[in-house]
Parts: sequence; C-alpha cells; structure tokens
Amino acid sequence: MRNWAESKLTIELLKVVERAGYNNPSPIQMAAILLGLQQRDVIGVAETGSGKTASFVLPLLTYITKLPPLNEENGPYAVVMPPTRELAQQIENETVKFAHYLCIKVVSIVCGQSIEEQGSKIRQDCEVVIAIPGGLLDCLKRCYCVLNQCNYVVLNEADRMIDMGLEPQVAGVLDAMPSSNMKPENREEELDEKKLY
Repeated sequence: MRNWAESKLTIELLKVVERAGYNNPSPIQMAAILLGLQQRDVIGVAETGSGKTASFVLPLLTYITKLPPLNEENGPYAVVMPPTRELAQQIENETVKFAHYLCIKVVSIVCGQSIEEQGSKIRQDCEVVIAIPGGLLDCLKRCYCVLNQCNYVVLNEADRMIDMGLEPQVAGVLDAMPSSNMKPENREEELDEKKLY
C-alpha cells in the first residue's frame, strides 16, 4: 500500500482518514493495514508517534462495520488491551475520532474510575472496548460484560505488558473469548479470527 487509495478501506473510512488530516500513510500503516483488512494476525513494531494506533484501528473498524448491530449485553466485538491507563486513553481518543462517523461505540476501562459506571457503559451496545487487562478481567468477573462475540483482539505494547507482569490478566481475558480448534486445510486459511497487534 503506497497511498490511501490503495488501502482498500471503505469510502466512509477514507473520508474519516481525510478529516483526520492523514495525508499519506506512515510505514507501519503501509505494512499493517492491508494485512489487518485480510483478517490476518499482525505483529507491528514502530516508534511512538508513527501511526501504530491507526494501523490497527482502521482494520478493526472495517471488521466491525461488516457485522450486525449488537444486542444489549452481547458485546463487544473487539478488545484493545494496552498496558497503562494513559495509553488506553490515548487509544480511546484516536479510536473515537474514527468510530464517531461510523456510529460505533467505544468505551475504555481504566483504573481510577468507578468499575460499575464503566461496566454500565459496556452494556450499552458497545462494539469496542479499550481496557487495561486487569480492569477488563475485573469487569468479566463481575459479569459487567461478556466476550462471547469478541473475535478481534489488539495487544498494544504486548512486550511491555509482559515486562509489567500482566501476562496472567491478559491470559484470563483471552480465555473468556471464543476460539476455534479447527485446523486449517492449508497455510492460507487462519486457525481462528483473533487478531494480534
């Protein structure tokens, strides 16, 4: 992908990209967006400020636009897990900027805010949850949300989460999601629909 015209994004998302002032895709966006749109697993490494968030948010939103509307208490369709509250809020701001024009609801779950209030927001047909792993695991344990329709996962700064000792919480969240045990017939087919960034 050399430019946005080659991105295979929907017309709606291309308009959102233009409104956001993204003139040309960054190197990480050029490499990751097409793979994400093909529903393939992606591991991306790039510097802060290089456009990583858009490189996973744009395919994520494309995926969600193809799904039927959620029924109350059946969502979300996608989860983004960063290691810190500050990063969760940055990702939420960026995701809301793109999702607003598509009428996709985005909720963040972070420490320092009422877990009951955050859980209530998730129950209101929220398609995308951006949550630190411990906070999301707490919501799951309290039955504020279910992940039975969640097949799109982004682990933002996964290496940092492991360094911070968050691996058990991440594993707990992933265990609450559906998975497929089907083996692919060939290498082109995917084992399941879970996406990793």
